Amino acid sequence: MSRFVFRLQRVLDIRIQAVDEAQTYLENCRKVVSELRRMLLEERDLYLSERDTLNEAIRSGETFKYPMFEQSLEKRKSRMMELLEAIRVAESDVDIAEQHLLVCRRNLKVLENLRDKKQAEHVDLQERKERKFLDEQATLRHALSVYDSSRE
Repeated sequence: MSRFVFRLQRVLDIRIQAVDEAQTYLENCRKVVSELRRMLLEERDLYLSERDTLNEAIRSGETFKYPMFEQSLEKRKSRMMELLEAIRVAESDVDIAEQHLLVCRRNLKVLENLRDKKQAEHVDLQERKERKFLDEQATLRHALSVYDSSRE
């Protein structure tokens, strides 16, 4: 029985590699989003602690500290807005990466289905060849036995 050789195996290997790369890229994008969210939470905590410190200073009548805290709070607020924008961009990158991964998986599935179909056709062809060979052998044996019995 001959061995099955898929002629598009190289293309299939390339598509498998594309799926792996798309999966890795998606994981990296998700890591970036989680890291940005972590940074945003840290920045928010710092903002809240400075705001609480400012409120304490105001309650205690230390108005000379107010401009310093106000500038710091504005910087933190703008930094949080920058982080929110970066998170929005990174989340859109995650969406794009997910769509790309879906396309890569779909392309891979098409080739896998084609390979399975060709392999099934190959198996069917080999089985038909084997049946034909066995039928010919049986016919020859029968003809030989008929010939031998007629000679006797």
